[in-house]
Amino acid sequence: MPMSKIQPKKPTDKQLDELRQGLIEKRAQVLALYRHDVQVGQQSTDDNADDFADRANNSYNRETMFALSDTERRLMLEIDDALDRFAAGTFGVCVACGSNIGIARLQAVPWTDLCIECAELKERGLLD
Repeated sequence: MPMSKIQPKKPTDKQLDELRQGLIEKRAQVLALYRHDVQVGQQSTDDNADDFADRANNSYNRETMFALSDTERRLMLEIDDALDRFAAGTFGVCVACGSNIGIARLQAVPWTDLCIECAELKERGLLD
């Protein structure tokens, strides 16, 4: 006989307000980091490089800065999606199964849109 899934409680209004404010603050931090990384990447040039090793190092550093900015951009999009779910009244609800997402998970990863069970399924490639 299969065990039924225990539905986590919905976060309180106070917890939701704290999560929303945290998302807004995290978004501002990520945006600042993104802008900084792009600026550093753009400023990194090979003009002053004397040899091949210096040019290669500058190129590597530039690529690293742009890769970091891509990661930050993806995180910012996830945060924006979470803020959209707040506006739609669906924040804290798993988009895959419709269950409430536990408060501990929301506090750890407030931009998540999956409950822990669905996130585990996704990591194993069992959920699109």
